[in-house]
Amino acid sequence: MAIVLYIRKEYFRGVILSDKSVHILEFHYKGKDVDVFEKGRRVFHFEYFLENKYRAEILDFYVPDITMRGKGYGRACMLEILEQLRKKQVTMIRSALGYGMAPIGYTGPEQYMTLITEFFEKTGFSISGNGDAAIQILE
Repeated sequence: MAIVLYIRKEYFRGVILSDKSVHILEFHYKGKDVDVFEKGRRVFHFEYFLENKYRAEILDFYVPDITMRGKGYGRACMLEILEQLRKKQVTMIRSALGYGMAPIGYTGPEQYMTLITEFFEKTGFSISGNGDAAIQILE
């Protein structure tokens, strides 16, 4: 059974990145995918699945250009997407943390787990007791 969640298809949002620079990002929502562009260049990709109207599972997300990682694009985009889901009454979102989700560019499972755990905590998630998932209650 597919759950339909209508979010405005495309819109622009001004964000401030880690270095305090201001950027205008264009968010494109297409079903369960969200792609974010800056000046026509994709800077973030996000996929999710709605288990029901109130619960979502993150399937995948990444900053495609390895040279842009660590600059704040992921955090800014994730926070905006979570806000849009919250406005649509999604109350809980979960993501697996397995190394199999790691994009190219990580030296191994330890580095990936350290970075992904820090990322999720910076965006308001809690890490499960056994460390295999990140969970956030959207209020």
